[in-house]
Amino acid sequence: MTILYVIIIILLLIILLLASALFFFSKKSSYISDKEKEFICFVIDIFIQYGDDLGIQSKEQHAKLAEELEKIKTKHLKL
Repeated sequence: MTILYVIIIILLLIILLLASALFFFSKKSSYISDKEKEFICFVIDIFIQYGDDLGIQSKEQHAKLAEELEKIKTKHLKL
């Protein structure tokens, strides 16, 4: 009976290991090319420079959005 429990525990560990590997590789598989990264950075820069002139949001909201976009750009779009 103890052998059965040991086998079940080993199988559970294998399942957890495989599930974590699938999760890790699925997060790494979303690939953005360098050209797409450059375009996204360009759009972010244009919005930061000229987004306030559009009048869509207030100056405080634009400053906050610009700050968050810079954080996203530095964190996720390393060129």
